[in-house]
Amino acid sequence: MFKRSSRVLLVTLLLFVLAGATYAFAAANTVPDTYAGDGEGGISGYTVSNITYTTSGSDITGVSFSLSANATDVQAAIGDTYPGVTNTLYDCTGSDQSWSCTFPAGYVTINDAVGLRVIAVQ
Repeated sequence: MFKRSSRVLLVTLLLFVLAGATYAFAAANTVPDTYAGDGEGGISGYTVSNITYTTSGSDITGVSFSLSANATDVQAAIGDTYPGVTNTLYDCTGSDQSWSCTFPAGYVTINDAVGLRVIAVQ
């Protein structure tokens, strides 16, 4: 009878040790603080000004312009359809409020151009 109760005691003690080790391991995990939430804010948009087109023959090959506020990423397209400009957007180079974009030859002709589309983000 003593052997049986010592086995039960030994198994119980082992379970407590394993439970304690598991708790200690889980308590040692750390997760960095993060931000999450929900909110709203207005989107005011940019004003595009000082637009200058670059041409080669009858093609528009580039455009440069100023934005009313700083931007970090800008793309532009010259459209040959209306309403809306559906042509491919091209990355622009520049910084802050001054940007320029280059288009490939044959992208759109001067006679077919009906709109300029600029997408900018802060």
